[in-house]
Amino acid sequence: FVLLAKHILNGEWLGPYNQFTLIKGPGYPLFIAFANFASLPLLFAQHLLYSLICIIVIAAMRPFVKQRWPLMIIFVFLLLNPMMFDYPISGRAFRLGLSMPLTLAVFACMLGLFVRLQNSFTNRLLWSIGLGFFFSLLWFTREEGMWRLPARALFFILCFLSNPEKSVKHWLQKIVLLCIVTSIFLTFQWYIEQSNKTYYGKAILNEIKTPEFESAYGGLMRIDTEKSGRYVPVSKKAEKLAFSVSPTFKLLKPVLDEKRAQSDKMPNFYIWRLRDVVRISGYADTLPEALDFYKKIGLELKSACDNGEIPCLDREATIVPPWKPEYNELIPEYFSKFFIRAISFSKFNSERNQFFLYRSSAPREMVRNYTYVTGERILSSSAAKIRNYPDFYNHLKREKYRNLNNIGEMYKSIISILFWISLAAHLFCIAKGFWEKQLRFDAVMGLVILGGLISLISILTYVGITLWQVRRPLFSAYPLVLLYISFMFVSVINLFTSSRKNDT
Repeated sequence: FVLLAKHILNGEWLGPYNQFTLIKGPGYPLFIAFANFASLPLLFAQHLLYSLICIIVIAAMRPFVKQRWPLMIIFVFLLLNPMMFDYPISGRAFRLGLSMPLTLAVFACMLGLFVRLQNSFTNRLLWSIGLGFFFSLLWFTREEGMWRLPARALFFILCFLSNPEKSVKHWLQKIVLLCIVTSIFLTFQWYIEQSNKTYYGKAILNEIKTPEFESAYGGLMRIDTEKSGRYVPVSKKAEKLAFSVSPTFKLLKPVLDEKRAQSDKMPNFYIWRLRDVVRISGYADTLPEALDFYKKIGLELKSACDNGEIPCLDREATIVPPWKPEYNELIPEYFSKFFIRAISFSKFNSERNQFFLYRSSAPREMVRNYTYVTGERILSSSAAKIRNYPDFYNHLKREKYRNLNNIGEMYKSIISILFWISLAAHLFCIAKGFWEKQLRFDAVMGLVILGGLISLISILTYVGITLWQVRRPLFSAYPLVLLYISFMFVSVINLFTSSRKNDT
């Protein structure tokens, strides 16, 4: 990510083409480059963005909240999210430092737009633009964007269902607002595609999701062998069968055998190994050449499967890991595991006063790039230098570590309790809406946030069962949990306030 950002800053888009250039979305490198351009250290820029988005959440809730003190509590509650400083993960150039703020921003803009459906068109337009911008940036930052679609679809439907008695003009304004969100997304997509076409010869977003690569990698995963188990997308036997029917894939055999013997990558990282091998073998010097090579492999494997030359699963060639019937019994275990992790913050792992264990270790050129591109001060790699730190400096670091650790431990002890209380309050709001025969705002928006959380955990359950034990994508769930608790907290306050007025 840092190297890609360096190329952006040099005016070279994502730099020379290789097996890493287009394997992930360009959102995070663009943010790193923007932080550098703004003279902000990267980690500070991420925390600053998260802080600003906490303010956006408060602005979104403002019309829904009658008093100001709950907003201050919510702001502090969101701001102190311990997963934003869960060292060492959040202390590195990882996308989760951007995906957490953007996830919160997307749902905040949904909330802000939904609560203002009766306001002026200009007011709603600003929230619609914000939703389109943050959703697009998040989509092109992380690949598992599918989880956001159910929540977004539910949000769009509920926007149209609310206030059905309004005029045709009101309906048209709703359509325009939602079209603006889509237009911003399509503009982002067009810009990235055209940039890739200019520099690499193909108008694509992400090489992994191209039909050519999917046909090759998905074709390999489609080969059915007895040893094709969990966390092994392509077994050795599957490789041998592929060699026997795909002359193009067989060209990779010498380097593939060598890499398999030397590599310490786990079997579930086969996608990286395959791309390394194609590049080393000299069949991916350019993007068109690489896609053409993958396409040939895909066509040869498809022909062999269709003709019954090799045993294949009854499915299309796709990068989604195959699902087997025996996996069904694992769903409750894995879903509940990821769900509990999300709502309990149990993976917060900062260790008190253990900062001295961390060192910077990398080739000199990488250290230089990281220093100049991110603007961050890197931890020393010299044990002698660390031993000579002044006492007051070590004391300050210990106090920072202790305070942050205490905040994290506090959240771990209360978040799950608050979530279950919030869920009970949400169910009460839904029941109250049914009893009163009306579409309650708190019940509806709570479903949107909860739907986003469940969608993400469902996808992580699939990946966790079939491919690898995920952790980093789960970070996108933490701000949703905090937002859900905050929103239902305000809903409960409003319920008590309205009931007191009715009694009066």
